[in-house]
Amino acid sequence: MSTSAQPDRALLTPFGPDERPRILDELVADAEIQTAARAAAALSGRSIDDELTRVRAYADEIVPQYNARLHHRIAYRFARRLATTLFRVRVGLVDEAIQHHLAADASVIFAINHRSNMDYVLVAFLAAERVALSFAVGEWAKVWPLDTLIRALGAFFVRRGSNDALYRKVLERYVQLAVAHGVTQAMFLEGGLSRDGRLRSPKLGLLAYATRHLSRSSARDLVIVPVAINYDRVLEDRTLLRDLHPDAARPSGARTLVSALAWVAKNIGLYVRGRLHRFGYACVNFGPPLSMRRYLSERGLDFAALSESDRFGEMQRLATVLMSEIASVIPVTPVSLVSTALLSFDGGGATSDALAARVRALTGELSSTGAHLYVPRQDPDYLLQVGLRMLTLRRLVAKDGNMWRIVSREREVVAYYANSIEHFFAVRAIRAVRGAASPEPRAAARRVAKSAVLVHGLARTARSMARLGQALEDEGYQVYNFDYPSRKFGLPALVEALADYVRPIAAASDRVDFVTHSMGGLLVRGLLGGGTVANVGRVVMLAPPNRGSAMASRASTYAWARGFYGQALLDLRADRPAGDMSPSEDGNTDLVGRLGVPRCEFGIIAGTRSFHPLQPTSYYSSLAHSFGSHDGTVQVNETTLPGMTDFLTVNANHTFIMDHDETIRQTVRFLASGRFLHE
Repeated sequence: MSTSAQPDRALLTPFGPDERPRILDELVADAEIQTAARAAAALSGRSIDDELTRVRAYADEIVPQYNARLHHRIAYRFARRLATTLFRVRVGLVDEAIQHHLAADASVIFAINHRSNMDYVLVAFLAAERVALSFAVGEWAKVWPLDTLIRALGAFFVRRGSNDALYRKVLERYVQLAVAHGVTQAMFLEGGLSRDGRLRSPKLGLLAYATRHLSRSSARDLVIVPVAINYDRVLEDRTLLRDLHPDAARPSGARTLVSALAWVAKNIGLYVRGRLHRFGYACVNFGPPLSMRRYLSERGLDFAALSESDRFGEMQRLATVLMSEIASVIPVTPVSLVSTALLSFDGGGATSDALAARVRALTGELSSTGAHLYVPRQDPDYLLQVGLRMLTLRRLVAKDGNMWRIVSREREVVAYYANSIEHFFAVRAIRAVRGAASPEPRAAARRVAKSAVLVHGLARTARSMARLGQALEDEGYQVYNFDYPSRKFGLPALVEALADYVRPIAAASDRVDFVTHSMGGLLVRGLLGGGTVANVGRVVMLAPPNRGSAMASRASTYAWARGFYGQALLDLRADRPAGDMSPSEDGNTDLVGRLGVPRCEFGIIAGTRSFHPLQPTSYYSSLAHSFGSHDGTVQVNETTLPGMTDFLTVNANHTFIMDHDETIRQTVRFLASGRFLHE
């Protein structure tokens, strides 16, 4: 994208002064808002006129008043000067189809990952040639004169976490009106800044509002453009990392303000004297746009016609697809690559030659995954030089003779930058480990009538499912026992690995059934929740923590457990009360709740034997206070899932439930008939 500040179509700007009164009137008169106002009046005891007055106040608070002169003469120039003063700004990828959609009669949403508050400045500056982006801004900015400036730039305010149903309805209808009127919007799918540098799971929020009424016959197409941002330095990195340690001492507000002002004054002084070193590279990639009209047509869907629960599941799938697209185009910056290389050595140190060789090796590995690397001057050796310069300027890395080492107290900060590209190596590592332990299934020369995929649980291997697999082979199944490194990666990466594994099996089979143990059930939910396996038959889940695991929540408070079980343990936490699967105020649930429900017949078998001498967790469960029946690890009420075809309990413990004779008998019966035998 060039640096021209002038958009070429008024359609691509937010609501201006002449349109704003009409939009306010349209919101107040909207049928859905009128219904919500009557419901609010019935609950509060206030009159409908009082509620409509509140609607007018909310609408006046939300709807922007775009000023083109202010945007192009002041805001754009300020954003450009600020971005280019602090960073070497680079656009690595711009899909050509974006220009086509911006020129067409389509509404556009830029879906962005959220690394820093500089994201607002960077994307607005880079997109200014064609569009004036409308951002959602939190209540922190509602102070004069900042609120007036923000509205004039086309942004709108959001009360994050509001419990007021009437307010949420006004916000929802405004977002939908903006889509209907062709206003180009920008949304951060993660819902907030990444605290540890990794991509966060998507939150539905504004995306759900924008897509709720879409159908294949919508008058205007909605196009969503994935945008990925990465920095050599995130200005707030230490503050964000501090949020990961809620018990750590925090500086007072006054001290924080003084430190921030001192930092600003210092850098202004360096800039005036011409001695300011820019903070490395800020890279942005614009991925391939997703036409919602085409997306809905390919899936045979109309969001507007779906029930609330079905629409919620489909929107979860859409958000996951978009986050996957964003992840695939995350820019690899010099600091992120050099940080990854340093952390790959024991102790975080290496000689100059060893470090250079590792950077070259990682560069080749990333290129093979399709990652988008920014290599300054197209020279890997210069990339290493740039990355080390930034890390040493910040005193994160030090050189001792010919050895480069991470400063011990700064290891977490270095890991923060490596985490931004961790997902590229995760999927590759999963495939490599899986290939060594369980070869990729090949499409058979003849089609298989029925296949069964077995998926083991956390900290287990495919061997744990061997006896059950033999029983299914005796029933005529072609059995595939998925082996994966459950302790090394989180649920999203493991679901992707399972999808790769199942794809050739489904292509070679008339029907594919699944049998899972514990966390394996969550992987299959992630796979089947969006209907990605067309010829799926039935699913049996053994002791699945479908509502999260209270045991995982307790265990995750211990450093040794987090170290042993890895990211998956954190993903399994029951951070909300067992049984609560309702959306939160931003339209989101916990990670386990977002995995979806298999679109097929599925049965669940839960264990009720709370103690077994060979099951480590049952010793802890016998001492800890547990609610209700459990199998020593997972509570019975944590296994259930809305939409299940049948449910059964057996007198088995969690660790060995898959070897229990009754479990095997009932699994075979359900796969054959769709029902358990209740005696």
